[in-house]
Amino acid sequence: MATQLNLVVVEDNNDLRTLLSQALRKDGHHVTDLSCAEELEDQAGSDHADAFLIDINLPGEDGLSLASRIRKTHPLVGIIILSARSALDDKLSGYDCGADIYLTKPIALPELTAALRSFARRRGATLKHLTPEGLTLNKLELQGHQATIKLTAQEAVVLTAMARAPAGRLETWQIADLLEIGRAHV
Repeated sequence: MATQLNLVVVEDNNDLRTLLSQALRKDGHHVTDLSCAEELEDQAGSDHADAFLIDINLPGEDGLSLASRIRKTHPLVGIIILSARSALDDKLSGYDCGADIYLTKPIALPELTAALRSFARRRGATLKHLTPEGLTLNKLELQGHQATIKLTAQEAVVLTAMARAPAGRLETWQIADLLEIGRAHV
């Protein structure tokens, strides 16, 4: 795979989580694997995730609640639900909670890989469309041919979110949420 994604897999079945994580790593992705939603707060790298792969039937906080919480705090991240629940109502609930894709178990690895490739293409096209030639965002600096500009943490959060957003556009409420979240972490 040409594009490496930062993925977070939240799956309580140890064997499935291990196999899924190994397959995704073999495909070139960086994978953080968690057994429950509560482990997410302990993982510093989850703030930089491109996509979350979430099982619904998790111990403690369920996957739908987790997906909803992630969507509120990271409106532009990819969310893929992986569940044995295949009823239409379950799928609709998944989408209503913020899932971009709902795949039923047993998961066909080629389908998951295709979904991730599609997500990576959309993300890459958005970033390419938004990044003027010669500009690089590196941590809290925007570097160009003639100058380097220091960014505040909040500016970096908003700029990153805009780069990930479809067509580089965010709703006003999304920017307000990002700024509020940024204030909480400063």
